[in-house]
Amino acid sequence: MKKVWLLLTLFLMACGSKTEKVLPVDEAVAEGVLLRGNGPEPESMDPHLATSVGAGNVLINLFEGLTRIHSETLLPEPGMAESWEVSEDGLQIDFFLRDAQWSDGTAVSAPDFEFAFKRLLNPDLGASYAFMLYPILNAKEVNTGEKELDDLGVRALDEKTLRLQLSEPTPYIFGLLAHWTAFPLPAHVLKEFESESSRDGAWTRPENLVVNGAFVLKEWRGEDRLILAKNEKYWQAETVQLQGAEFLSIPDAASEENAFRAGEIHVTYTLPRHRLRSYQKKEPEHLRVDPYLESVGYAMNLQHEALKDVRVRKALSLALDRKLITETVLYGVRKPAFSYVPPGTAGYQPDSLLTEDADEARRLLAEAGYPGGEHFPEVIFIYQSGQDSQKVAELIQQRWIQELGIRIEIENLERQTYYSRRRERDFDLCYLGWVGDYVDPLTFMGLWQSEAGNNLAGWKDARYDGLLTSSAQAGGQRMEVLAEAEAVLLEALPILPLYFGATQYLKDPRVKGWSANLLDWHPLRAVSFE
Repeated sequence: MKKVWLLLTLFLMACGSKTEKVLPVDEAVAEGVLLRGNGPEPESMDPHLATSVGAGNVLINLFEGLTRIHSETLLPEPGMAESWEVSEDGLQIDFFLRDAQWSDGTAVSAPDFEFAFKRLLNPDLGASYAFMLYPILNAKEVNTGEKELDDLGVRALDEKTLRLQLSEPTPYIFGLLAHWTAFPLPAHVLKEFESESSRDGAWTRPENLVVNGAFVLKEWRGEDRLILAKNEKYWQAETVQLQGAEFLSIPDAASEENAFRAGEIHVTYTLPRHRLRSYQKKEPEHLRVDPYLESVGYAMNLQHEALKDVRVRKALSLALDRKLITETVLYGVRKPAFSYVPPGTAGYQPDSLLTEDADEARRLLAEAGYPGGEHFPEVIFIYQSGQDSQKVAELIQQRWIQELGIRIEIENLERQTYYSRRRERDFDLCYLGWVGDYVDPLTFMGLWQSEAGNNLAGWKDARYDGLLTSSAQAGGQRMEVLAEAEAVLLEALPILPLYFGATQYLKDPRVKGWSANLLDWHPLRAVSFE
């Protein structure tokens, strides 16, 4: 009998040892930690120097501005400011701050906002996103060195009251103030580590970074991941259900999909385009395809011998087949762009649209001195490695050879080199996907103002600038004025619009509070697990 019991015991022990492996996503659910893919490693955690979507995804969880965006409606709502008063002419706004703390226990104050706004616009910093705050009185003049920092229309009246003076009525101001460029900075920390215009980033290291958002930066493991933990000092900490989050840097879409299938992440940043059909048929519960406020095109260097001729730029546009691009390469997920601003943005509709006509394209090219592409100079197109860029470029390359007799050379660059070449305007054609920072046409059109930091083409047009300026005073006619400005842009074509955005990614059904929205902003304060 003892022998029988011993054998049975050994059998049961052996069975018990064959337990199923616990996946990282399951462990994370039990701990209340979200694991999400976030594309390439963010370039910075400094809200004034960060420009990428990946950096923004993290920053909106570390900091909070005067306003914040509702994750479902995208409507601005009170953030650090619990209320505000707007003057009758719309040119002055007084914000009244709530009682809130930085993660080190220091009170968030109106002087922190004044400090931050002046730092962003300090010309010594060279922030490419400084133009975001140009609606503030004298902001452009301060940023270009024409006026002093103290001339900026921002002033802390006391510890809890911030006054903004605008150069003109700005209907979208409350949405703009939710962007990371308008976040407050812990002045007491930056003054300890660096000068106001320093770019060395010491204050953004996890051990130094002091924040006022729902989460704190606990660790940054190089190109692997950023680890966030719940901020117990956040003013709504009791409503935040997640205990933390990890943002994994996985620049390759196929590797990210493999990580999802292996149970290593709950949400992916994207999905290889060719895998869409498979998930639509076999795993629709994991697939998300959402509209996205993005316009994709090719920026043109107007210093190029041929591209500086508007007839050539028009010929390149007319010779395209945008529908072919979106249907063959992009699987019908994205829509062809015959304007630069996505139609329907805050109710906006363009007055004029681009057309496609290969015969007219050939006529214009010949008129410009390049009949049949003869004697056309070398054109180099650069792009950052990605799942769509090369295939789209190759399709366009074939189209221009076939219809115009000209050939572009395609250069696939790693991320840092690509951004460096873009910044130095060392390209002829350059991939430019621009994601809206707030839901308004100006988030796209402001990019092409003469002095905008991200105006890659170097295009300048006084009429265009004037229309954008006058749109602020146009009241109910504002959208019509903006449409007139876009018509000027489409006539000049410093940017060659190709298609509009959509996000496609994978999501664990247990993740709740992850709302589809045009900005693809997902504040984790609203996210939980089922």
